[in-house]
Amino acid sequence: MPSKYSIHPDQNLIRQTLWGAVTATDLRNLAAATWADPTHRKKLDILADLRDAQLHIPYDQMVEYTQFLSGQSEIGRQAIVVSRQLEFGMARMYEQLTEHRVLREGLRVFFSMEEAEKWLAQDRRDATKPPSS
Repeated sequence: MPSKYSIHPDQNLIRQTLWGAVTATDLRNLAAATWADPTHRKKLDILADLRDAQLHIPYDQMVEYTQFLSGQSEIGRQAIVVSRQLEFGMARMYEQLTEHRVLREGLRVFFSMEEAEKWLAQDRRDATKPPSS
């Protein structure tokens, strides 16, 4: 499988890296492995690095993958980092297909890892601030 992940509970974060030709089966296997990890818990943020990946996922397989996620995935924010317009478009399609199927606080697609990390970190900083009166 052209992917790896690591869970960082102290950062409330899952880091995923995918490379090479990536299929819907690869995405399904990555999700299943992450959920089976003993350090996994609900509402973790996800930072998915697809800069070295080429997504080979027809629409019907993307729909099937998002149905697989339905009801099993409750996450914080999800940042997807890509390097090509094709993967940007695929990530936006994923966002639309999961909008009502996956419980999450937000999803954004980036071309910059630095911007994705800032976006996720900003959310964590805001969550620790006391409410203003």
